[in-house]
Amino acid sequence: MQGKPEPPGEPRLWPVSSRTFAWGASIAIIAAACAAWSSLPSLGSCPILRVAIFAAMGIAMLGSVFLFPDGPDRIALILIPAILLRIILWPAPVSDDVNRYLWEGQLVAAGENPYAAPADDPRWESLHDSTWQAMNHRDRPTAYPPGVQWIMAATATIYPSLKSFKALALLGDMATLLLLFALLRDNTAPLRWAGFYAFNPVVLIAFAAEAHFDSLMAAALLAAILAASRNKKSAWLWLALAVQIKLVCLILAPLFLIPFLRFIRFHTRPFGEEHGNFQFAYLRFAPVVVRLLLFSAILILPSLPFLTALPQWLHGVGSFATAGDFNAPLFTLLASTGLALGMVKNICLATFGVSAAAILIGRWKGMPLIDSCLWMLGTLLACSPIVHFWYLAWLLPLTAIRPSFAWTTASITMAGYFIAWWTQENLGWWGYGHSIATVIWLPWFLAALAQHRHLPARVRSSLDCGSPAAALGDAACCEPHFAIVIPALENTPSLTDLLQTIREELPDSEVILPTPSPHFPQIPNTRHIPAPLGRGNQIAAAIATTTAPWILIVHADATPPPGSAKHLLEEARKHPQASLIVPGQRFDDHTPATLLIEALNELRVVFGGIAFGDQTMLIRRSAIEAAGGFPAQPLMEDVEASLRLATQGSILYLGREWKVSAKKWQGNFLKRFTLVIRLTATYQLARLRSPAHAAAVSESMYREYYPQELGG
Repeated sequence: MQGKPEPPGEPRLWPVSSRTFAWGASIAIIAAACAAWSSLPSLGSCPILRVAIFAAMGIAMLGSVFLFPDGPDRIALILIPAILLRIILWPAPVSDDVNRYLWEGQLVAAGENPYAAPADDPRWESLHDSTWQAMNHRDRPTAYPPGVQWIMAATATIYPSLKSFKALALLGDMATLLLLFALLRDNTAPLRWAGFYAFNPVVLIAFAAEAHFDSLMAAALLAAILAASRNKKSAWLWLALAVQIKLVCLILAPLFLIPFLRFIRFHTRPFGEEHGNFQFAYLRFAPVVVRLLLFSAILILPSLPFLTALPQWLHGVGSFATAGDFNAPLFTLLASTGLALGMVKNICLATFGVSAAAILIGRWKGMPLIDSCLWMLGTLLACSPIVHFWYLAWLLPLTAIRPSFAWTTASITMAGYFIAWWTQENLGWWGYGHSIATVIWLPWFLAALAQHRHLPARVRSSLDCGSPAAALGDAACCEPHFAIVIPALENTPSLTDLLQTIREELPDSEVILPTPSPHFPQIPNTRHIPAPLGRGNQIAAAIATTTAPWILIVHADATPPPGSAKHLLEEARKHPQASLIVPGQRFDDHTPATLLIEALNELRVVFGGIAFGDQTMLIRRSAIEAAGGFPAQPLMEDVEASLRLATQGSILYLGREWKVSAKKWQGNFLKRFTLVIRLTATYQLARLRSPAHAAAVSESMYREYYPQELGG
């Protein structure tokens, strides 16, 4: 059922909505920043200005996502601006790494082996051209894998120029974006989240400006993940190609292999149990063997022409991995304590080893491939001794599918990276000390703590539950259905419309109206129950009267978009491990003030996992029961429920927003805004003291927030 049309009001001052205008302004800021970046003559010019430009792009990126225009997510609104921004950056100077791409590509095209000797070796003296002169680290062996050597050779053969490699980087970049759209659709995530990648300053500068070929790796990796999610053998071909472009992808191979090992482990019968064991073994092991053969072929075949010098290449890889330290989070922290360099490296290596083992165990127990790849690459960056800004682009496509507060924050604070050129200009050496690295990485660390603060409790919960079926409870063992709880104080036209929509879409659904009013009229096809005053008390009372595996909590003034109820059923069926599913919220009055609330509410649930009741909440019953039950408190019950549910499973944001009344925000907006911020912060601080103290604080907050209800 369509929501009711908006009542006529004052004519708009602008021909577009405030949301569309704000989104357009965000894109315009990024475009202006790209133009300013392209106007700078060299990589080292105006480093402090580059810091400001990069940071401004990062902040505007948030606007491009959280202020996205209403209506169905349209790919064109992301794709067209993304292409235009990359065109604006075309004149920008490329990285000095691109000189190596071109020089080594020409070397391979001429039939030479780039692994035979470093670039400054006398045997290459006849090839010392202007490209060679502009290369960095000519004294070091190349660390680029054989596969990308052939790609560089083909590019240099087609058109030997630095701009050719920028076109190559953009090809990988746009392929990554298109694959990202497909993965977002497959994961039922909002398509607008592609903006976390498409408008990210790290991506724009690394690929469209500086032309790093890491975009090819990102595209191959996304193709591998997409193929694996659809159970296609080509996943291993794409994964091998990603390894041949960037060797770091090799650490992801076990994550792709684990599902097949689990299949063998749980489907193997004792030998001799029945005849046909060879056929049985073939059927069980053939899929693994075929995929590993594909993977091995792509790894081996491009390497054969360089076979005689591959040991030198491996030495070059080792030299690169151990060549100093720069801009590394864990390394910076440990080195600042005065520990010896060797000890710091060993601690970082051990930390990565332990973390990787934990990720592999999580993958064995059912962690999705996207999540495990994101964790593995993130752990690698956290433990690496050197982190250049474009390394973040390895995992940024994944953070568009699983939004990351930490890595999005790092995408903004990485602006400090360009201070390295200020140091070179003023002090004569390229880089910066631990203090600048701390400024870059401390916000990342705090954001990671905030977003993953419930991870230990969630891990403990999964261990306590034993089997996955036990962990999911009723939601996993039966067809999803939900009881609909609508806490209400009075019968209103909006409640009537909501109930009509529910009856049309889910005629057999259980609808519960908990109310403290003894005079609330009886409404057909609903169940009325008495409840104490306060929305949390009402909801808790309603949940206690139903056995439904999912509980849909809807505010009485909500208007769902068409097909919402059936869509929620589908999402519950596809994501039984989710503890909370949040459709989202839009106000029925479009003003800059309500736009701010919408954006902040969405940002909070996407990055912080805390939903407000206005956003509509679909709760898995087994999860809330395992977390201690729904909080029977008059205020902040939505915050408390979110915090409890975060310990039991993932929180899924759908981006299919329900419309709610903006009436409570009319009047003194600033007063109400500061009140909500203060009460929310006060409650979370009280919760740190004890749950009982937080519940008591909720009572006093209710008297402050709803004095008219108590007075009536």
